[in-house]
Formats: sequence, structure tokens, C-alpha cells
Amino acid sequence: MKENESSLTALLSAFSRAYHSQYDTPKIFDDYIAKDLISEKEFSDISQNMIQGIQFFNKDIALKFQDDPEEMLKWITQVQLSPTPLARAAYCEKVLRNEVVLGAKQYVILGAGLDTFCFRHPELENSLDIFEIDYPATQQLKKKRLDHAQLTIPTNLHLVPMDFTKTFSYQPLLDEGFDNKKRSSAF
Repeated sequence: MKENESSLTALLSAFSRAYHSQYDTPKIFDDYIAKDLISEKEFSDISQNMIQGIQFFNKDIALKFQDDPEEMLKWITQVQLSPTPLARAAYCEKVLRNEVVLGAKQYVILGAGLDTFCFRHPELENSLDIFEIDYPATQQLKKKRLDHAQLTIPTNLHLVPMDFTKTFSYQPLLDEGFDNKKRSSAF
């Protein structure tokens, strides 16, 4: 990651979640908000870059779908790009729902990127504090994207800027209201 630049991984992860939500069946993880955090141009540009890079992923698939770019993109997203972020998000949120039933009051997301959990679960606003820790420029990007999508940051969402390559400290988390005496989950 370059100094003062947001994470490309955050953008690609949002793309993969948006693509899956819009085009895949069955849905492993339905992040129906992710599409609102990337522009149509970004979605198109990422799609084209994936299609143009098919040779990198699989030469046989490139040959098989050489006349069908939509099938190329589908293969790349379903086989190469999306499985890990989708599985991780689905698993973490399933575990978190169980933890909330057991009394968790705080949720810490390390490397949150353009995560949309709090917007997909407004019913938790009064019962679960969410702390998203990520690179400062990525969080600035997220704030801009949320504003553009007309999504208001709820009171239970706390954005905690931290550059993991330089430091990992609990103090910024505590400064944002994290209570180390409350039951918490972190992913």
C-alpha cells in the first residue's frame, strides 16, 4: 500500500461482493449495499481488467470463453476473486450473530475496507458497537463513498484509523469508546 492511498484490496473486495450480490445464484453472502460504494465506472473498469487478464488466471478458460467476455468475468469472480472474501464474510457474520445472542456488545473488524455490516443490520444499532479498524486513507475513502451513496454513519459505527504496517495499539480503539470489559468479537 502506498502512503496516503486507499486500499485496492478494499475496492476489489467490494467489487466481488457487489458482483456476487447482483449476478450469482445461489447467494453465499448478499452484500446488496456494496454496489453503492463503487462507481459504475469502477465496476466496469475492474470487470474489463479481469476479462483482459484471463490469461493470468487460466489459459484454457480464456480459450474456452474467448467469444464470451461475460462468462470469462463470471468464471474469474466465482473461481478466483470472490470465494475467499465471500466465505470469510459469511462465516464471520454467522459467528457474530451467535456471539450477539450470547451477549456480545462490541464487534471489531480489522482491515474493514468498505465493509457494510452496520448498514445491512440497522436492528443492531442500539445493542452492538462496531469498530472498524483500517488504514486512514481507506477510511477516508469509505467516508466519501458513504456520503456519495447517501448512507449516514450510524451512532454505533466507530471508524478507527490505524496503519498496521507501522503500529498496532489498543489506545485508538479505546479512544473511540471500546470497553475492554464488555463481551466482544473481532475478525
